[in-house]
Amino acid sequence: MFLTTALYAALAALIILALAANVVRLRLRHGVSLGDGGRGELNRAIRAHGNAVEYTPVILILMALLEGNNGNHLALHLYGCLLVGGRLAHAWGLMGGPVRARQLGIVSNWVALLAGAVHLLVLVLA
Repeated sequence: MFLTTALYAALAALIILALAANVVRLRLRHGVSLGDGGRGELNRAIRAHGNAVEYTPVILILMALLEGNNGNHLALHLYGCLLVGGRLAHAWGLMGGPVRARQLGIVSNWVALLAGAVHLLVLVLA
């Protein structure tokens, strides 16, 4: 039933929605309908949202495939925490928080991608 993946998909969807709402808020504040209007703050918000949309689906697909193939549930929770924590840290670091947060966030997602991909390959090739 994919309950583990569903949990992290729901959390990730809420993060993506919050990031999208932030972009809209900044577009309205600065009167910019397309692009970033040369506004660094808006550019960072757009990238925080875009980056989340770029990484999240692939990690969730890996998680669903692992869960459907009886992957280790502790590992699934680890990948999900890396995804959600990484997205939060990356967005915070990109939108004014410490640069280290952004770096930790992207590395967390890379670890989830790599570990999930290797884990899935081990399952399907075994």
